Amino acid sequence: MEETGNIEKRLLFVLPAAAIHLGLVIVLGVLHVRLPYGGWVERAVGYYGALSGASSAYSFFAPSVGPLPWATFEVRDRAGTLRTEVLETGASREADLRIKNIIGMYWDEQDPAARRSLIASWVAKVFARHPEADSVVVRIESYDLPSMEEYRGGKQPRWYVEYQAKFNLKVQLAAGEIHKGATP
Repeated sequence: MEETGNIEKRLLFVLPAAAIHLGLVIVLGVLHVRLPYGGWVERAVGYYGALSGASSAYSFFAPSVGPLPWATFEVRDRAGTLRTEVLETGASREADLRIKNIIGMYWDEQDPAARRSLIASWVAKVFARHPEADSVVVRIESYDLPSMEEYRGGKQPRWYVEYQAKFNLKVQLAAGEIHKGATP
């Protein structure tokens, strides 16, 4: 009988706490309600939301969600063999998400020179992974998901090529430049 009393006491704490958490998730995350600034309540709820994830916006299908970025690399070696590579390694979901965030930086960056530098660094990584490579074609694509209204109207999801460029590895050594033990 005493154990039943302990369970009831726990439920008196757990159920209201769960209801408060669910309420905060709905208010802060789903409905995007913002509390008035400056008070201790706003700070406390803000900390709780950040720690628990209650303030995360659950808006995957919202109109503000942009296209999914993707970068592929066609690697051709000196023998002419062609293979397609990606930056993601599959080592862990978290690492691959971070790489996707880096690819997403392409859309965030407006400066063309910074975009070229970003892409060149990705291509350099691919050349480093494949020392036998002679050229790399980088293709940045986005997967455009139509809104539900557009989908009902017949628009289908599709890939768009946003950027494509070919990078050649040119190693030109004049006669006599290769010394014993040196590697080009």
